[in-house]
Amino acid sequence: MAAMGAAAVGMGAGGKDPLPELDEIVRLHAKATGGIHVLPGQWRPHYPYEQIAWIRPSWGGDQYVWLDFPEAIFTNIGLIFLSHINPQIRSMYPELPKVEWQVAADGISYERTLPNGVRFGGRVSKETDTKVALRLFLQNGTDTPLRKITLQTCAFLHGIKEFADETRDNKFVFVRDAGWVPFEKARDEFQPGGRYMLGWRGGPAVADWPVMAVRSNAAERHLAMTWYEDTLSLVSNKWHPCLHADPFFPDLEPGARADIHGSLFFVEGSLEDVARVLKKDNPAVFI
Repeated sequence: MAAMGAAAVGMGAGGKDPLPELDEIVRLHAKATGGIHVLPGQWRPHYPYEQIAWIRPSWGGDQYVWLDFPEAIFTNIGLIFLSHINPQIRSMYPELPKVEWQVAADGISYERTLPNGVRFGGRVSKETDTKVALRLFLQNGTDTPLRKITLQTCAFLHGIKEFADETRDNKFVFVRDAGWVPFEKARDEFQPGGRYMLGWRGGPAVADWPVMAVRSNAAERHLAMTWYEDTLSLVSNKWHPCLHADPFFPDLEPGARADIHGSLFFVEGSLEDVARVLKKDNPAVFI
């Protein structure tokens, strides 16, 4: 009877096909949940024009960073794009059509044209086993120059609990002669003298590196975000778990286009390990 029971366990419905071996199930589970994964996502489903990318960390699992890409585009002619409706902020186009992500083997991309002719788009793709490449472009399709083009690119952390503590104490910026410093301490206690601002598309220029990192509450590992030389400012909300390295575009004459690039890094290690990863990735910026 024992032998018959064991045999029955290995049979599928109706006794036709054997069930997969346990090691095969383990392999398939590891394949399904392991490593960086980039796919179209959703945060606020009532705003169909919101471009959300879901990004799984390099150590795998079933939780994701939600990247709002971008959240907002500010210019000299006004707020030309906001991915959602905020009653306190007036955008030029508070309602827009949905634009589908285009899916490729290594990531996702999209392009959008606003009613005034401004065209922009982005790409989020796996570059290495621990790095995600970020690309944005903007083309001025109006008949007037676009100046002071600044963006918000929100890495919302609510969907990845190890980074989702409602605090700024787990967010770090790099300050010359001090190294990694918690965001609020750097903003409130250090004098301006760096290259990158701490605040919403403004604030005191304290940080020397164009990167913000967030520390995990589950293990010694970090997520870091940068737009390299295209970074304008670094910021985070206290009661809304997010990570911002916000970029800018150069001024654009009518018809002109510009492209910027950034990265997300998943680092299993200390902040010193994050620094080593950044220096190896781009020694001209992280010096």
